[in-house]
Amino acid sequence: MTPLVDLILRGEERILSAFLSHARDNGYFRFAPHDADGWRPTVRGFSGSLVQSLRHSPSSAGLTADDVGRDDGLTAFGVVEARKHRLAGMPLGIYLGILKSLRHAFLEEVRSDGLPPEEMEPCAFRVNRFFDRNEIAASVAWTLEGGFERASELARKDDEAMTELRRQQADIVRQEKMASIGWLASGVARETAGPVGVIRSNLLALGKHLEKLAGFLQAQSECIAAGAKPEHVEPVRLKRAHLRIDYLLPDVDDLIRESLEGTERIRSILSDLKGFSRTGETGFRREDINGCVRRAIQLAGTELQRRATVRVELGEIPRTLCEPDRMDVVFRNLLLNAAHAIEGRGIVTVRSWREDGFLCVSVADTGCGIPEENLDRIFDPFFTTREAGRGAGLGLSIACDNVYRHGGTITVRSEVGRGAIFTVRIPIIEEA
Repeated sequence: MTPLVDLILRGEERILSAFLSHARDNGYFRFAPHDADGWRPTVRGFSGSLVQSLRHSPSSAGLTADDVGRDDGLTAFGVVEARKHRLAGMPLGIYLGILKSLRHAFLEEVRSDGLPPEEMEPCAFRVNRFFDRNEIAASVAWTLEGGFERASELARKDDEAMTELRRQQADIVRQEKMASIGWLASGVARETAGPVGVIRSNLLALGKHLEKLAGFLQAQSECIAAGAKPEHVEPVRLKRAHLRIDYLLPDVDDLIRESLEGTERIRSILSDLKGFSRTGETGFRREDINGCVRRAIQLAGTELQRRATVRVELGEIPRTLCEPDRMDVVFRNLLLNAAHAIEGRGIVTVRSWREDGFLCVSVADTGCGIPEENLDRIFDPFFTTREAGRGAGLGLSIACDNVYRHGGTITVRSEVGRGAIFTVRIPIIEEA
């Protein structure tokens, strides 16, 4: 389904235009604005859900009672969108008409000249199945939430829905930023790898040359001490003192050692940066996320164990389609971040559970907490509050990037002086 994924990602503006035209012609905008900017997030949200479905499950989505409803990661955005319009006063029939116009627009893009003829009908079938699932899920959610007796519960969920929508908009901006940094990182790594290699090679050669120079000076000193005439010895001694040879040799050793350590650090940072630009999808398979958590605890090793007591509270959760190596990195980086936030010795607690079609893993610490002014920057690349040389500020950025690659989210709550809790949510994709 890769051609369809590419077609959707390239054709969002055409899909938006076709949707607006169809909905306007059929009178579906009587209860909603009809400007492009107002509907662009809707088209982008359904595009993202469909792309995730195509990437993670090459076979057609099911349409059974077990496949639809609110506990379904592939229809989560559609349910939130339905709730938003229901609360704005839109009738269910009009919203289903909106979905009909969206379906029409996506199918029109599929049946354009962008796909090989033999792939057109299978792709159209997949689009139809995706919107079938979203229509049923939206109808179920609409009915369940419509009762008067749940008015107080709905008031709370209204606030949560609006908060979630704002968070999703912020996530879109952050994902675009991550994509830009990925391209930047790839270029930086490519352009600096050669010079760093030259510096390292030169420093190694300089070290060998200085070893020879030190040997020569030692031999010269022994020769002088063996009986050279005083009038010859004194100028050499004065010259040696003037050049500060006895100081320079050990100092040069220190400079070389520090330079080599610096190049190793640069190489490590470049290696981390390359993680932003890896785009392969060959590593997806059904995996136990609890297993990823356990491996991450082992990978964090003594750095974690010497700073904190680790409490593990893993729930019963299903396997899901993911890239295990990337998820290992996510949890390892979160665990090390928790450990580094602790002064002295504290507690790190790891939990996992299932919630509304998502697998959730939280990492909580009893560290110093994160000031409110830093919360919006905590996932930015190179942002760190640690002292210079103690961290590059890439761990949380890489974790965030890897979670986004799985169609998930990562959030943080913190109280200064009491610690922080990071929560990862990824959709449950049980189809192999």
